[in-house]
Amino acid sequence: MRKLLYLFIIGWLSFSSLNANEIKFKKSLIVIKTQNSEYIFNVEVAETALERSRGLMYREQLKQNEGMLFIYPEKQIIKMWMKNTFIPLDMIFIDENGKIIKIIKMTSPKDLTPIGPEVKLKSVLEINGGLSSYLNINIGDKIIYPYLNGK
Repeated sequence: MRKLLYLFIIGWLSFSSLNANEIKFKKSLIVIKTQNSEYIFNVEVAETALERSRGLMYREQLKQNEGMLFIYPEKQIIKMWMKNTFIPLDMIFIDENGKIIKIIKMTSPKDLTPIGPEVKLKSVLEINGGLSSYLNINIGDKIIYPYLNGK
């Protein structure tokens, strides 16, 4: 038992000491299709538990056309937080068909409050805070990305 605890602690310490540059996120393009426009974003894709737990932590900036797409293996209630995240974000909660279900705008940096809708979903897109309002991205709009569109 002591050996297992030791291995757990060592694993946790090495996991928690990783910095953002040590995780190599897959890069991809997504399209956000609104009622009147389409916007292309360069995204980093967080697919593994390690990638999702790191997210955009420790970043000091995010370009206007960049974001991070969190993908979960199963539909589930997804709660996000802003631990060690230094920039305000808009969190766009997306169903398995790419439909935007909820947008939480201008999240507070470093806030530990879990946020998200009480609906089972497959993914979340994080972009710069305020950008969803500026681009008029709304609930019901569509995210075009193969994983979210039945492929």
